[in-house]
Amino acid sequence: MDRDAKRLKQLELLGSLGAGVLGAGIALLFSRWLQPYFLAALIIGIAAHGWAMFAKGRLERQAHTTQPRWAIAAEWACWLMILALILYVITDVLA
Repeated sequence: MDRDAKRLKQLELLGSLGAGVLGAGIALLFSRWLQPYFLAALIIGIAAHGWAMFAKGRLERQAHTTQPRWAIAAEWACWLMILALILYVITDVLA
């Protein structure tokens, strides 16, 4: 992977992280009004983000692009956090 492609991947990750933090800030700002919709928001967010990660990974594998190790580790960490969130919601929130 050349230097520009690595930089682009880093900026994509930073942009996604920034969007997530911005979304969390907005949710905290309007938490009183958004609380009744938390489960729907979680389900939609997990489905959209999970599908995007899955489809992006599939396209990258089909194109035979090599990913830096940090990008692979970040993707696996994200899948583990999604799994942990799902387990938390099932065991703590819905129980």
